[in-house]
Amino acid sequence: MSQIIGEAVRDDDGIEVRLAAGPRRGCYRVAAEEVPPLLAGFPAALFAEDAPVGDIVASRSLAVLRGSFRAGLGFLEAGTVCAVVTAAFLIPRAHLAAHYARDDGPISILAGGA
Repeated sequence: MSQIIGEAVRDDDGIEVRLAAGPRRGCYRVAAEEVPPLLAGFPAALFAEDAPVGDIVASRSLAVLRGSFRAGLGFLEAGTVCAVVTAAFLIPRAHLAAHYARDDGPISILAGGA
């Protein structure tokens, strides 16, 4: 079993990703307009304040959301999503979707391979 490194919670209509362990500790956010497509299995950008700093994509099986951080990419066009090669964190997709719909409790975020 992977190590728990944080939690994900619904924040208004967006999702807040709170990482308490690992190399990229902090609070990150998925914008409200990107949440329904993300929960359906499409990629979304991860923001710190107003700057995109990472990406979240669904695994091939759609079982988990794989999050990674952008490094050395320079400027990206708005709406651009980068491929997630090695995930920094993992979020069970169906579990997040259920809690998002109920607007309750945080769910655990697991350490990835980065």
